[in-house]
Amino acid sequence: MGRASQDRHHEWRTPVLASVDPDGLPNARTVVLRQVDALAGQLTFYTDSRSPKVAQLQTQASAMLVFWSARLSWQLRVRVACSVITAGPEVEAIWQGVKQSAAASDYLSPEPPGAVLPQGGSAEAVTVNSGVTAHSFAILRAQVLQMDWLELSHEGHRRAKLSANTWAWLMP
Repeated sequence: MGRASQDRHHEWRTPVLASVDPDGLPNARTVVLRQVDALAGQLTFYTDSRSPKVAQLQTQASAMLVFWSARLSWQLRVRVACSVITAGPEVEAIWQGVKQSAAASDYLSPEPPGAVLPQGGSAEAVTVNSGVTAHSFAILRAQVLQMDWLELSHEGHRRAKLSANTWAWLMP
């Protein structure tokens, strides 16, 4: 999975993150895997600190990531406990690299993700002040708790549950 954070074309680079909204309903969205720490069992993503997912994960840290590989016919569901880092030396150090990229405008917008645009407006109509130094960049850290691996095959499906110290075959 470590390669997925480096290779833009890797099938597992963009998993779906599912959390729970304030009404207790599921809320899912695609996120971009930025870093993998296999020893610590942590996955890192970047987000806008004003994003609804941030408030959701600060209220309920439990979430699920779903990865799919069409090439392998593998689904990997990863149960995680999330933490969001919105300020501090780690955020500022990573921001120094991000702010040099095209993605910087995502975190410098005066409007939060999901904000309603003016009537007939477009996202381009909301200007980003190039002199703005304040950003809404945040780090989303997901601690892996358990994985459910499923392989779909014409010869028969296989499924296993994996955690830090155990694994077991399951009925598909």
